[in-house]
Amino acid sequence: MRIACIGGLLGVVTAGLGFAGPVGVIEDLGTLGGGNATAYAINGLGQAAGWSTTSTGGTQAFSGTAGGLVGLSTSVAGADSYAFGINDSGVVTGTYYVDGQGHGAIWNGSTVTDLGMNSSGQAINDAGAVVGGNGQAFLYSGGAMQMLGYLPGGNWSAAYGINDLGEVVGYGTVAPGVFRAFYWNGSGLVPLGTLGGASSYAMGLNDGGAIVGGSATGSGYMNAFLYSDGSMDDLGTLGGTMSLAYSVNDNGFVVGCSTTADGSSHAFVYMNGTMIDLNSLLPVNSGWDLLDAYAINANNQIAGTGLYGGQEHAFVLNLSEPFFADAVADPAAAPEATTSILVFGGICAIGVIHLLRRRRAAAR
Repeated sequence: MRIACIGGLLGVVTAGLGFAGPVGVIEDLGTLGGGNATAYAINGLGQAAGWSTTSTGGTQAFSGTAGGLVGLSTSVAGADSYAFGINDSGVVTGTYYVDGQGHGAIWNGSTVTDLGMNSSGQAINDAGAVVGGNGQAFLYSGGAMQMLGYLPGGNWSAAYGINDLGEVVGYGTVAPGVFRAFYWNGSGLVPLGTLGGASSYAMGLNDGGAIVGGSATGSGYMNAFLYSDGSMDDLGTLGGTMSLAYSVNDNGFVVGCSTTADGSSHAFVYMNGTMIDLNSLLPVNSGWDLLDAYAINANNQIAGTGLYGGQEHAFVLNLSEPFFADAVADPAAAPEATTSILVFGGICAIGVIHLLRRRRAAAR
């Protein structure tokens, strides 16, 4: 059983921000006819992209809003597809599968561009440049594919984030079974280090160069990090043993998932040096249990997945402007890493499952 909020946590967490009470309006994006859906990306206009089960039992990529989702078609009938990125023009990137083989894709209206077999599209910027992996991290722009190489000692890499300056982040192997987050700006992959453990994974970045992801710590568990100005800061957890950050917006706010003291997975937003459980920002008895926050745009709209009526639903959470009014939003500065409560136990299973799913898709 998942617990939406520890009693009294709302007051503890939001007191430092000068705000108390529900501050979020949540939108259920619906599905494409099936029971489950996940929103993985959101653009500056509030349009989300992700995937949904269908009435025939398949999985189909989508884009849209709570006003209506549009299923993204491929040239192969019945192919399962997943959307991982969307830009402000509504162009989407992701992956579809034919006979178990991944094909990176770009959906631009009714036009679908296939990025090749054994590839995956992972993120897209407003210029339409797409990054992903086909065994090696790549940048696809203007119809040309540029391979970004490997980290020293490695033989696999994939890119997972790109900003509007064309800077890229991702992760790759540095030894068998050991991964390292990297940054790329046109002159080779630069490893970012870890939080004391063996591996690290970069998942996104903003236009100020702040990078987020997850890293193994000295304890062996993964914690969310924010990397800025050459320093990797541990963002802590919501009381459990594990966390993972997926996205940072240009205001410097970070979203992801974390375990709580009982081992369940909760979505979070990190701001002002504090990791906040998104469930604590919803009205009481909302019916939602927010599991993962995958993306946040410049308007502080958050996209992710949660349980509603016992099924996984895609959501967009609109947080009120007064909630952010006291935040120190310097996107180039790493906030002080603190957490509201520190209790050990649990594993962030949902976040790790999705991280591994994206890694497998890019590796195919």
